[in-house]
Amino acid sequence: MASHFYMSLSGVGQWKRALRDSGAQLAPYRHYLTTAKNAAEQRSPILSWRLPNLDEQQELERIRKASPSREKHAGKLPRRRERARNQSAQSGEWIILEPRQGFAEEPDATFEAFLDAKEIYQRPPYKNRGAVTWDLRSKIAIVDRDHERLAIKLAQLPTFIDKHPPPEHQVVEAEPLIFLKPNTWPLECQRRALESLENRPFPRLAPLLRLTSIQPTWDPLQPRHMDEDDWVFLRQDNDGSFRDGTHEQRQFVQCALQTPDFAMLEGPPGSGKTTAICELISQIARDGKRVLLVASTHVAVDNVLERLMDWQDHSDEKLVMPIRIGDESNVASPAIKPWVLGNLTRTWNAEILDYLDHPKDASAEGNAARVVLQSALGSKSHNESLTNMILETSNLVCGTTIGILQHPAIKVAGSGRKGEQNAASIEPFDFLIIDEASKTTFSEFLVPALFAKRWIIVGDKRQLSPYVDEQDLAENVQGLLTPAAADAALSTFLASDALPVRMRRNSLLVIESDEQARRLMEEAEARQVAIVNLDDLDPKQPCLEILCAQIVCAKSQTLALWEHRLPDDLCLGNGPVTHLPDWQAHRRARAEPSPPEPTSWAEEVAWRQVRAHELRSNPSEQRRYVQELQELIPRTLQSHERPGARRPRDLNDGTKQTLAAVLEEDLEQMRRVAMISILEILQNGAGSMGWRDETALTGGLPAPVLRQRLVSLSFQHRMHPDISAFPRQAFYSQAELLNDASGLHAARQWQYPRYARRAVWFDIAPGGKKTRTRLSGNRNLAEVNVLMTELGEFVAWAQHNPRPGKNPEAPWEVAVLSFYKAQEKELRARLQKASGQRGNTRNFSLGRDRVKITLCTSDRFQGHEADLVLLSFVKSGTVGFLNSPNRLNVALTRARYQLVLIGHRAWMASRHCKSEQLKQLATSPLYANDLGWE
Repeated sequence: MASHFYMSLSGVGQWKRALRDSGAQLAPYRHYLTTAKNAAEQRSPILSWRLPNLDEQQELERIRKASPSREKHAGKLPRRRERARNQSAQSGEWIILEPRQGFAEEPDATFEAFLDAKEIYQRPPYKNRGAVTWDLRSKIAIVDRDHERLAIKLAQLPTFIDKHPPPEHQVVEAEPLIFLKPNTWPLECQRRALESLENRPFPRLAPLLRLTSIQPTWDPLQPRHMDEDDWVFLRQDNDGSFRDGTHEQRQFVQCALQTPDFAMLEGPPGSGKTTAICELISQIARDGKRVLLVASTHVAVDNVLERLMDWQDHSDEKLVMPIRIGDESNVASPAIKPWVLGNLTRTWNAEILDYLDHPKDASAEGNAARVVLQSALGSKSHNESLTNMILETSNLVCGTTIGILQHPAIKVAGSGRKGEQNAASIEPFDFLIIDEASKTTFSEFLVPALFAKRWIIVGDKRQLSPYVDEQDLAENVQGLLTPAAADAALSTFLASDALPVRMRRNSLLVIESDEQARRLMEEAEARQVAIVNLDDLDPKQPCLEILCAQIVCAKSQTLALWEHRLPDDLCLGNGPVTHLPDWQAHRRARAEPSPPEPTSWAEEVAWRQVRAHELRSNPSEQRRYVQELQELIPRTLQSHERPGARRPRDLNDGTKQTLAAVLEEDLEQMRRVAMISILEILQNGAGSMGWRDETALTGGLPAPVLRQRLVSLSFQHRMHPDISAFPRQAFYSQAELLNDASGLHAARQWQYPRYARRAVWFDIAPGGKKTRTRLSGNRNLAEVNVLMTELGEFVAWAQHNPRPGKNPEAPWEVAVLSFYKAQEKELRARLQKASGQRGNTRNFSLGRDRVKITLCTSDRFQGHEADLVLLSFVKSGTVGFLNSPNRLNVALTRARYQLVLIGHRAWMASRHCKSEQLKQLATSPLYANDLGWE
């Protein structure tokens, strides 16, 4: 069947070869998603919870009462359906979501999963004949949610855990937890999209399969000619001049309108990517064509939509009829909420019903038909028909990469073979625009891409990469080795000189089989690690070797015999052992630090793969992780320890690949599948993945093809030149991007007198015990104190000084950022106290509402900007993940008028700091010391 599809494809070369090549190159993606989905089904997101305090409860109730009803039209009777809807708030109990104890850095994705869910569970799942089973009796419906306050309203409170504090004489029970059934729908949609592209590619999808072809034919691209009066957003200034970068933006639009397949826009922060997207959408709408707009974050989608609707509200030309796919609670802008699909459907349903209630100038002959229509309007099938009609009449449909999965056509396509056949009959969009494409993987891109004819990719590969779930990656890695081989490689690696002395771990291992013992001994010998197998020794005889052993192993019963002779510096390397009370008591008496939690080979590989990828633009610091990944490969690998692995291939010198080389290649392939964005693939490729023949998927688009389709924006219009200087030098110098637009220095003038320079650094060392501001985990109270002082100074000034620009009455915007969630929590408590907004978690107001403050991690703030940015580094003594160029780039490029860095600059600039990236930042003269009075 697939052969018939491939015969009709143009530009993919010989169809039989194209069929074979596409299957081989897409297989790693398909396998990764299948494994990730199966792994996700075995675990569930978990959060702690508490009841809201009085202030939080009152705020939640106030917000719900203040929720605006739909605007009443002048001269119309109040809609009874609106009144009913506004008054029918569902009853329930609010709870506040919190991270579990010991999980201060719980990712935002976990909270978002709970806030987007329809139900939670009071109990975790259990295994029933090997299958994960959820107790439906413990399910509780979510009837409302509040993203700002991290609150969900449940139909009833969880009852399995007593929320009331026990009397002092009683032992406190474990913290209250709630569980979420994992949402594997996005992974399943990606898997089905890959399967559909491989097995049933329609002719319009031929360019997508050219990415996997070794003999593709790419059509030439001739940009569209446009007259001066044709432009909407990219017009000349009143004096006939152009803003810097406008010609580049125009070039992109002209290319995108005429591309037969792909067009790409690359631009640094503040370069005008959103403006270019708005221009492109308006031109496509003028042509009578339809656009599907997708981005990884809500803010990116809503920025474009808000700009378009603001322009259209003030224009005689009404080009765009938008629809926003997704939950209304995820849409922050009030201007966008009316365009959410659910709201549009309800609005039009109410309009029709209101007309049927009070028909004007209607003849009596139509009464019977109106009664029939009125009775049908409340049915589910009618709502579906009305929704489909609205979608078909819209020329701009937009949503996030996750939210767009709620589009009816995409939901149908993901529901199985019949759904794919139904989806095939849906009219495709003329263009798909992917914004923030640096955060979108190839498989995520394919889900909406199958519903379009041409594909526009927008982003900045020097900003954040796709989010990778380390657990999904570890599950994929785990299947590459047998447990015995993996355990032997990990234990000997952790004890070897491949790691710095401070990171090495002498291990106590429980042996369950002779094969496991043999593999350990072989790996230890290959790595020159001192190992003692107590099963081979007489416990009654002296054993000096045990005193200097890096690994001690034995079966459980043997360990009990040797308990009083075991060194107390050993860590439990592979989980719990036979109860050894005397040995454990001896460790406690010696005040030995608690041993780290045992980890698996797959987990150790996975987190290093993520870090190595984060540092791909910082090769000197990436080298350590690459070397450690190589050291994690078993030295004595045997063929039977690679179940289902591909065979070693012949090399050019006539030899065969080693088993270790094949495993390294498989690990690299996994990294590329999970972490490389569609933006990077089209420019540079995902890497050979073992292929001898290069394709666009592995090596990027051919240079002549890429030159016709890629436009780079070289000017930035956001940051004062003092702020953009270091990022330009550190991250964009080779590409000659992030140049300051002319007039930007004047445009960013203000009268705030506290700093002499627009980019300053407060060098704050963590305090000692006496000052109670010491560094604890990922919290730094000394930096919190300085940040709040600087914020207070600015608020005091901002209350009496209007904001520059066209709207002086608008409040000042401040971003309070940190790289770590534990620090964010400390700052949140201080901001709640200062503002009196006890229930808020991200957005605060100070200075009689003259200052709006956003609090979040620097990663989450990508796509946002603020007048003043206060950035807390937290770390001192360790680098953490501050040395990621992409992460630093995002953090340092958010401010318009003023950037204030708060961190231990002296340590970062010293020889004790092992990161050259941080040293370059800390020693740069572009950041003034303290207040800048040098």
